[in-house]
Amino acid sequence: MTIDFVTLLHQSDSLLLFVVLAFGLLLGKVRIGTFQIGNTIGVLFTALLFGQMGFHFTTSTENVGFMLFIFCVGIEAGPHFFSVFLRDGIHYISLTLVILLSALLLTVGLAKVFNLGPGLAAGILAGSLTSTPALVGAQDALRSGLLNLPHQTDMQAVLDNMGIGYALTYLVGLVGLMVVVRYLPALARLDLSTEAQKIARERGLSDNENRKTYLPIIRAYRVGPELAAWMGGRTLRETGIYPHTGCYVERIRRNGILASPDGDAVIQEGDEIALVGYPTSHEKLDVNYRNGKEVFDKDLLDLQIVTEEIVVKNDAIVGRHLAELNLTEKGCFLNRIVRSQIEMPFDRNIMLQKGDVLQISGEKQRVKQLAGKIGFISIHSQTTDLVAFTTFFVLGLLIGSVSLVFGQIEFGLGNAVGLLLAGILMGYLRANHPTVGYVPPGALRLAKDLGLAVFMVSTGLKAGGGILDHLSEVGAVVLFSGMVVTALPVLIGYLFGVWVLKMNPALLLGAITGARTCAPAMDVVNEAANSSIPALGYAGTYAVANVMLTLAGSFIISFWL
Repeated sequence: MTIDFVTLLHQSDSLLLFVVLAFGLLLGKVRIGTFQIGNTIGVLFTALLFGQMGFHFTTSTENVGFMLFIFCVGIEAGPHFFSVFLRDGIHYISLTLVILLSALLLTVGLAKVFNLGPGLAAGILAGSLTSTPALVGAQDALRSGLLNLPHQTDMQAVLDNMGIGYALTYLVGLVGLMVVVRYLPALARLDLSTEAQKIARERGLSDNENRKTYLPIIRAYRVGPELAAWMGGRTLRETGIYPHTGCYVERIRRNGILASPDGDAVIQEGDEIALVGYPTSHEKLDVNYRNGKEVFDKDLLDLQIVTEEIVVKNDAIVGRHLAELNLTEKGCFLNRIVRSQIEMPFDRNIMLQKGDVLQISGEKQRVKQLAGKIGFISIHSQTTDLVAFTTFFVLGLLIGSVSLVFGQIEFGLGNAVGLLLAGILMGYLRANHPTVGYVPPGALRLAKDLGLAVFMVSTGLKAGGGILDHLSEVGAVVLFSGMVVTALPVLIGYLFGVWVLKMNPALLLGAITGARTCAPAMDVVNEAANSSIPALGYAGTYAVANVMLTLAGSFIISFWL
């Protein structure tokens, strides 16, 4: 029996999809020095190759990919989107607007000068900004009728041009941004490491990139005369036992009776105390605590130490500084802070936002009580709330189908914007109501990456058929335009941040990479600063950037009305 594999690929969208994905993802793992090609570039270039060979997708397969991707982008942005607007994020919002508006105007100007048309212009904008949401927004705006194409203009040709422009400039945008943020501090004669240390001193940040996180342990000690004399009849609060030892007194046995002390308790000679703290804290205990006085009492040591991820929700906590929580006085230990999927450096003065995730360790009941005051413990479930997922998905499609009429002009949001807004709403509700719309992080990442991959395959297959002709005709112009749109908005944003916003350069460069939603570039900034402090800036702009990039993709089409 003879199997014609090429014929099978032409006949089956499913087979073609996963063949392209397999080769593309494999290509994405290739490293050139320290640079990894990455899944997006690998899948896109593989799809271009298959497109040049004459393979193509049906429209329905493509739509599923882009709709799933943009909906998941909204869910990710939801928890922090509104807090950025309502709190002191005006600097981050204005910086993002400056970068996107300058990129938009530059792209339109270059497209008009070189007569590139709306398709290539939208592709250049999305590729140079390494923003798939911008490409999704542009394509959906065209399909929804926002642009009235001239007679005898093929819509599919315009859509293909978007894919070609995106494919030609995506790598330029990615590498270009990484190069600019790496060498811009040197050109400005700045030591990024010094700038990061400066902001750390100003804000009291504890920034240790190599800090290891240990689970607190329990050890029990008998109070001897030396320790009792040092305590001098003072209460636990007055002695400040945590700052002195790094440990928290969780239990006391006195005359055979177990008790859980509060800050007003007084330690007496002969007491047996259970101390909870990190191993390093126990190791550094004064000899008055542990010199031959450690005891092994199963009842005294019978405590359950847990580590939970607590999501900030309560309005009374949102907007307050981390130090105001007094975690150590509550017998809880902070391991890390995560915002918008980015781990933040330790900063006692960091202002908590709704949706922040605090990883807390401590005795089970104390952690549970703390969670009740802050928000809620993240659900440790592998089950997705598919009812909420599908309901909000349908809501997004309904929002996208609504049309507004102004005189003779009919305007619709389109599926991309509708799904993005519905995703933001679902993510926001999830941050406020833990029983609604839960999607495990792994499942959300899978849905987002799969949607993106399917969309990249579709875009590449469509663009691949004409990419060689475009390379010979306008390839140099498109690449030049991509370099301009990649670099100039970053420089404009940097000058705006330094001169107008007066931002610290380390935070500013992190915010610029967040406005471009480019995590690899943020890693470059962190490495140059020898610090994770730029992540604070990245998280500040990332939440709103994805939304604004989608709108920018839709808005660029309006320049050709």
